[in-house]
Amino acid sequence: MQPITARHQLRFVGVRNHTGLDDRTLRKAAARGELTQVARSAFVGSSVWTALSIDERRRLVLAARAARAKQPIVFSHRSAADLHGVPMTGRRDTGVDVLTTLANGSRREHGFTKHASAMPDLEVVDVEGLRVTSVARTVVELAMVLPFRDAVASADWALRRGIPRQELLALLDLLGTGAARKRGARVIAFADPRSGSPDESKSRALIDELGFPPPDLQARFEDEFGFIGDVDFFWSHVPLIGEFDGAIKLRDPAMLRGRTPAEVVRDEKRREDRLRRQGPLVVRWGHEDLSMSRLGTILFGAGLRPVV
Repeated sequence: MQPITARHQLRFVGVRNHTGLDDRTLRKAAARGELTQVARSAFVGSSVWTALSIDERRRLVLAARAARAKQPIVFSHRSAADLHGVPMTGRRDTGVDVLTTLANGSRREHGFTKHASAMPDLEVVDVEGLRVTSVARTVVELAMVLPFRDAVASADWALRRGIPRQELLALLDLLGTGAARKRGARVIAFADPRSGSPDESKSRALIDELGFPPPDLQARFEDEFGFIGDVDFFWSHVPLIGEFDGAIKLRDPAMLRGRTPAEVVRDEKRREDRLRRQGPLVVRWGHEDLSMSRLGTILFGAGLRPVV
């Protein structure tokens, strides 16, 4: 596969590229809207930029930053997650995370967040011509720095992808110290490959922080007509089913499976009616409910009580 910079024909001020465009021509093209600036002194064709997804744009920006860096860099933490496609929840940092040595020290400068490490070359891989911490190392380092409810999504995804929990714990022992290691260990111990999406992961973390009993994940339900479905969360002692309603199910072709959004809503209603006939109450929440106060109110109102 071509490096990201070559594939999208990034053009840089101060570097005469294969098209022969000089700095003045580049800036004029940007002023006319033919080029879009993606980083300092870095441009890409506007038609290319428009066609890219949000995640693809982020990866292109990182590639541009790497190409203009004075020294070779190793992307880490959130930036490495962007390059690997590791899911994250919570606020996205617009800065660029890179590793540096203990001698240089951790610091922020010129749009880079530099993370000092005793082992900056451990678990470093090539991603389309860029040096990036491995998926496992990236997930471990996110577990040590992100809030618990946001780090869980990445750790769940890693287990679901087949990375052994013991591998994550071994890396944590090598990389973590003090409070950071303790935070990382909590995330990795809590991670569960059955979690179906980043927002389901965040929901589960919030449920834990609220003190509610842990739910069963992907519990299977059937009735006299056959299989109804696997539910996101189930508390058998209430009994209560919890479902995260992500808007993606109305947009993603894989989830639409040839149906219109209206047909998806209809099918969800029929599924929920069948679930309710089995006895449990069914409650739903969405992305806007992923806070301690809102999710706590929903679950408490449905009869769930914190563990004493």
